Amino acid sequence: MRAILLLGVNFVRTQWIAVAVMTTYIVGMGGVFRSRVHAEDILFFLRWHAGYAVFLGIMMAVPALQMERKTRRILAVLSKGIFRWQYIGGLLLGCTLATGLFCMLVGGIAVWLCQEGGVIGQGIPLVAVALFCSCVAASATALFFSTFLHPLLATAATSIVLGFPFVLETLGRSPAWGLFPVAWLFHFLLAFQLQSPGSEVGKIIAVALCHAAVFWLAAAAVFARRDVTISPE
Repeated sequence: MRAILLLGVNFVRTQWIAVAVMTTYIVGMGGVFRSRVHAEDILFFLRWHAGYAVFLGIMMAVPALQMERKTRRILAVLSKGIFRWQYIGGLLLGCTLATGLFCMLVGGIAVWLCQEGGVIGQGIPLVAVALFCSCVAASATALFFSTFLHPLLATAATSIVLGFPFVLETLGRSPAWGLFPVAWLFHFLLAFQLQSPGSEVGKIIAVALCHAAVFWLAAAAVFARRDVTISPE
């Protein structure tokens, strides 16, 4: 676990510009929304930035392996006795730390806006936790596809997998939300009205964590058979 932690922290350190920009952005947007606080505005803030959080998790995870291979850093790390599953775990942890900060800011600012506007915002902290777990699931999915696909194809494949239930809905079919935690979260947020979230959010959290674990193990299994000494192009 120590190796995964060190790899994750180092990955966040290499992404400090993205982390600083997203922190400045979300704090600034909180100030903008403060000038006009209504329940509808808070819901818009929460839903819109939930999408940003998932997008951030995907965009940090997809190019991670390719950049490590281009710089040959991956060879130096693996030569120190780090297992490949630990390496994938470290990248996933790095994405988790970065998106965790973003989700914490989104949830905290949403709660603050509710207090400033005198709006009863029940369930926002739990929804923020569900958003965080969904971001982890999205990052794990992106890492899995990035182990054997070009980043552009990996991004497309990740988007298709995560958004597949909404495609089924447009075709008039009822999707199995329990198999797609990220889409399930947004399906929930579209109906969320700052009321008590009930047991549905807890189920989303559990399914998202299982999803992340499965795709992490799958990514590690695929990556264990990949040749990292060749050019990723």
